[in-house]
Amino acid sequence: MNLTATIGAAALLIALAASTVAVVASIYGQHAHSRLALMAGRRAILAASALTTVAIVALGYALLTNDFGIAHVASVSSEGMQARMKWASLYSGQPGSLLFWTWSMSMFMAAFVLITVPKIPWGAPHAIGTLGATLIAFLIALVFFASPFRLSPVTPEDGIGLNPLLVDPGMLIHPPFLLTGLVSTSIPFALGAAALMSGRLDQAWIRHARGWALASFLILSVGNFLGGWWAYTVLGWGGYWGWDPVENSAILPLLPMTAFLHALVVQERRGMLKLWNLVLVLAAFALAVFGTFNVRSGLVASVHSFAQSEVGPYFLVLVGITVLVSVVLLVWRLPRMHAEVEFESLASREAGLIMNTYVMIAMALVILGGTLFPVFSELVQNVRITVGPPFFNDVVGPLLIVLLFLTAAGTVLPWRKAASGTLARRFLFPAAVTLVAVMGLIAIGVRDAFALAGLAGAVAILAATAREYATGARALRAARGAPWPVAFGALFNRDPRKYGGYLVHIGVAVMAIAVIASTVYQEQTRALVRPGESFEASGYTMTFEGLEGRSPGVNGIEVEIVAVVRVERDGRLIGFMEPGRRFFANFPDQPAAMVAVEGNLRRDLYLFVQGWDAEQLTEIQAFMNPLIIWLWIGGGIFAAGGLLAFAPFKSRRAIEVDEAAPASGQPA
Repeated sequence: MNLTATIGAAALLIALAASTVAVVASIYGQHAHSRLALMAGRRAILAASALTTVAIVALGYALLTNDFGIAHVASVSSEGMQARMKWASLYSGQPGSLLFWTWSMSMFMAAFVLITVPKIPWGAPHAIGTLGATLIAFLIALVFFASPFRLSPVTPEDGIGLNPLLVDPGMLIHPPFLLTGLVSTSIPFALGAAALMSGRLDQAWIRHARGWALASFLILSVGNFLGGWWAYTVLGWGGYWGWDPVENSAILPLLPMTAFLHALVVQERRGMLKLWNLVLVLAAFALAVFGTFNVRSGLVASVHSFAQSEVGPYFLVLVGITVLVSVVLLVWRLPRMHAEVEFESLASREAGLIMNTYVMIAMALVILGGTLFPVFSELVQNVRITVGPPFFNDVVGPLLIVLLFLTAAGTVLPWRKAASGTLARRFLFPAAVTLVAVMGLIAIGVRDAFALAGLAGAVAILAATAREYATGARALRAARGAPWPVAFGALFNRDPRKYGGYLVHIGVAVMAIAVIASTVYQEQTRALVRPGESFEASGYTMTFEGLEGRSPGVNGIEVEIVAVVRVERDGRLIGFMEPGRRFFANFPDQPAAMVAVEGNLRRDLYLFVQGWDAEQLTEIQAFMNPLIIWLWIGGGIFAAGGLLAFAPFKSRRAIEVDEAAPASGQPA
């Protein structure tokens, strides 16, 4: 008898029972108007979250103590692994990742029950019932299909260890952020479902959903961003986003969630888009569940996916149920979701926001269709036709450019409608800056139409946002007589939601510049060299000094072999770079790349070793990626803006300033 496995498995089984109690109690409490039953339902959700915590602690303990009697521990860990990598191995396999998913979701649900449910008496029973049903769905998978506490038929002396591609510090942060971001979509979903079931389709559910949706957007964005950083620094192909099917599954829920954050503003301000907002939150969660299915089903080949298993079909059924229930609820309440006001003008902020959300959903549909196209082609023609990066770049790229320009326009457009003079005044500065920037880009040799259009869109966002910051700071300066720097800083205290959102837009623009530059103007050089030989790459002279071996002796690494490369430019030594490969004792046929990157604000020099022979004839691949560091800087700006926008309220002093100063959105 394995006590740890027994405790963990029992905790999951009791959590399943508690989730069932939550559903039954919420239904009974709603029909019988029983406050006691509703309280029982809330406590059952809290109990389920506590029990999943017991389960994940039990699995973590088993990993740290090398309990190879548990099959999951034996398949992903080994005695020679560092403690931090043993913890990371918890969510590396299918059962462990499902447990982490369910535990993270239960934590969000517990926080929601404690923070928001007391504030929504109109929808509390429906929300609790939805939460309980969602937990039941994932706990059934854990208890009956992919238990992380299944015992090994024979207890091995040592475990297999972590997959070589996952032995990296990025494993400690990327999967937790991404999995947590995916499960966080369940809270806006529950609020949307509660609004539909209760019939409260006004601003009440939107007001409570905003904070949870923003948290989901931020965590999921950071998770995807970290995934790009990990791919860039570990996989050795010179890029950061390869349109892999599982990468696509990770970004799909982010698009409707981002669209929802834009569309909810229209419903708050104008009473429009009631149906659209509900569609967006329901779609975000359905796509998150689809991602879970895609990773575990083997439906589409991916370097990220787990082996095909019986849990894949289960999640396909779960996706179908989610979509079916969502459609039924929407159709049921459709007659009650009419707009409170009429749409007045295309030259308005609400029009810009609406178009913005439409483009995001168009991008999501293209990505979803491209991801599933191999499956459709096999069903229709019995031939699996793979859709690669060129398709996504050619179709999603133009949509992204349109989105950049719409974001810039939406920043300066007024609500409802505006006179032609007001529009001209608001667009004059962004348009002039963008025109000058395009002329400058052409002057320095940029001829690619895609690059010019994308860079122009990014500059338009920066110029439009700068105008809004300047207008707001001028209003505060006039009201308080403060210097420009003080007035500018006070904007984030005055309205963190608005100006934090603008900072997110700046981050998007900066990242767009980096993506366009590194995609269109990346240079690649491949060379076969012996020790002492040199080759030229992007204006640099690289001399291969030879191979060196090392034996770290941790995390299953048997040996590391690096190629020492001397890098010079115009006869000046830049430094030594050491790309190489790691070889693992338990995975002799799966060496992992060791990437070498030397970068500055203008470019990254990126080296990767493809292989070598017995005489040290070595194949080295060099990439020159322009402006790539601005992708990471833009991501930081993006995250900082999201955190600022998350601020729940203004300070008292900011409210006083608001009362004294004119709104920055007014014509200057």
